[in-house]
Amino acid sequence: MTTMTMPETAPISTSQRWSVGRWAARIGRFLAYGLIALLLGVVGFSLTLALLTAGVSTVVVWVGLPILVVGVLVARGFAAAERALQPVLLGGTLPTPGAKRAPEGAGWMRRLLVPLTDPQRWLDALWVLVNFLLVLITFPLTVAWTAGAIGTVGGPLASVILAQVLPEAEMNGLGELLGFSGSFAMIVDIGLQVAGGLFFLLTVGPLVRGLSALHRGVARGLLSSRYEDQQRLRRTQESRAAGRSAESTALRRLERDLHDGPQQRLVRASMDLARVEALAANDPEKAQTVLRETREQLGLTLDDLRRLSRGIAPPILVDRGLAAALTELAAISPVPTTVQSADLDLPEHVEIGIYYVVSESLTNAAKHARAESVQVEVVRIGDDARVRIQDDGRGGAEMRTGGGLAGLAGRVASLEGRLAVHSPAGEGTRVEAVIPCGS
Repeated sequence: MTTMTMPETAPISTSQRWSVGRWAARIGRFLAYGLIALLLGVVGFSLTLALLTAGVSTVVVWVGLPILVVGVLVARGFAAAERALQPVLLGGTLPTPGAKRAPEGAGWMRRLLVPLTDPQRWLDALWVLVNFLLVLITFPLTVAWTAGAIGTVGGPLASVILAQVLPEAEMNGLGELLGFSGSFAMIVDIGLQVAGGLFFLLTVGPLVRGLSALHRGVARGLLSSRYEDQQRLRRTQESRAAGRSAESTALRRLERDLHDGPQQRLVRASMDLARVEALAANDPEKAQTVLRETREQLGLTLDDLRRLSRGIAPPILVDRGLAAALTELAAISPVPTTVQSADLDLPEHVEIGIYYVVSESLTNAAKHARAESVQVEVVRIGDDARVRIQDDGRGGAEMRTGGGLAGLAGRVASLEGRLAVHSPAGEGTRVEAVIPCGS
């Protein structure tokens, strides 16, 4: 039994709302990240730049190639440290793209130079250089802003303490520079310090969020962007493989159905017509009987061909749309079936995929489920089309290799969709397919 749970949007909990603790923790985490990134950056920038420079300058004598390899591998190590550090302190994820591998049977020299032909290794090296220069700006800026925010309280407090400890000392504050004197100058100093501190206090949060987003964006673009491309390519390859497998399975099944059904009936009809030719002169009544049987066989053959054609490309689907095609399927189904399907604007290949899922599910419900009723629902959710078929049969359906459900899963996978079957024993079967409209 295979099950799938549709994602739900979780409500925002009170712990996710703004609070002083979360605000201070975010600033603290960014300061910790900046400090660690600065320390790692000093080492990483120095090593990577030195190795790459030495490698490029000596590559003409081949000595530079191993040095370049060491340089990109060193950069890879610092990039791996960033992938581990950033999710902990800044949040988000930084998946690691797959490394390029040498082909089987490659010599040692070719295996040695594989890192130099891997684009991700050079992106790692570029990130080491860029992130170090970036953190040289963002970390001191955050420290200065945080110190300014602390000055909201610390500045006035320091002024009052100094005035009490050193009453005779001459302190030219902003108040005196503006022309005030005595205690009024002290009040002006404290007011300006509070105002300046409030500016830093109110802006340090947005500043830290912006700088965190900047670091995450740079890291995602240089360290993880190829991962998304690789996953997209992998899904495309799997979809194509599933499509080829589903097509081969469907063709074999069609060939078997044609051989076991229409072909056998046509062979028998041909033999019966030969008998009619032999009986026409001597036994006309018997010839008429054989002709009637032959006509019945040809009618059954035509029904079989119509049934088989519904699994390929039914004309009603092309001419009148998905809702009409599903209504026809429900009308000819041996099990009473209700269909809920609005007139959706879906691509043709998605409509054919949904039709095939419903047709196969209704066939399974009639043959195996012992169901008394079936409900079919087709809706569009964003960029996806979802079809759900629920029967009240005996359940227990399983996705076995070579079975109808496995072929159905392959057909849906060829459209980059997902198929789920939920069939607990005695509780009916629910087949659900989600197919992206942009597949």
